[in-house]
This record gives sequence, C-alpha cells and structure tokens, in this order.
Amino acid sequence: MRAKECPFFIQPIFRDEGFFILLSQFQAPSYFLFAYLEDYKSNPSNAQPLLTLSVYNDLISTNKINLSLIRGQIIAKGGTIMQEEGEQVITQLLDAYRKDEEFDLTIRAFNKTPDKFDFYDYIARQKTKQNKATTKLE
Repeated sequence: MRAKECPFFIQPIFRDEGFFILLSQFQAPSYFLFAYLEDYKSNPSNAQPLLTLSVYNDLISTNKINLSLIRGQIIAKGGTIMQEEGEQVITQLLDAYRKDEEFDLTIRAFNKTPDKFDFYDYIARQKTKQNKATTKLE
C-alpha cells in the first residue's frame, strides 16, 4: 500500500482570509490522522487529531471487487473544520494516493525527496482545484 511507503502529506484548507495546512499521517493498519501542521511541527507527539479517516479493505480480500469502504470523522470541536472541508480534504488525499502521476508529483516527492517538493506550486494547484470545484457547485 502506498500509504505505508509514504505516510505523510499535507492538505490546505482555504478560507476567505487565507488558508491553513493539515498534516496527514498514515498509521497501520489503515488509518489516517489529520492535525494542524504547526502543531505537529512544534510537538509531534502532542498534535491533536482534528479529522480521522479509516479505510476498510475487507471487501478486497473477500471478493474480486477492488473496493474499500472509508469513514471520515471530524473530531475537532467548535467548527474548526466544516463538514464540506473535511470531505474535500479526504477526497483530495484519496485522489493523490490513487492517481499515479499525482502520487509521484506530490506524496512521493513530499516523503522521499522533500527538497524537490514545491510547496507553493502545490498550494496554488490545490487552490485552483478548489475554485473549479466551487464553480461547478454554483
């Protein structure tokens, strides 16, 4: 599984006043925890998860169906992350792990060759994706 090879990644959440970054960390057997990047940088063992993602691969091993069930849960109190934002973060993360080219350009680079990962280009591309998604909804 790609997440075992490359367990960390970042996801921006854009708001009117700017954005903040969540760091995702994969933990075996099949969980992702999302915390504020700044909290993780200051004390990794004390960074509180704001969002969790559980991946259930039971159907893959029992059937010939390449299907996993997922469950995302916002655990932050006080509206830190809105429902739509949580859904968007999870969708972006799953797409980045699933799509070969995106995985190589983003997640693999972030984990294996961080000096080649262009943070500002990645943030700009994510903002463009969000703007396109918002335009489609309107």
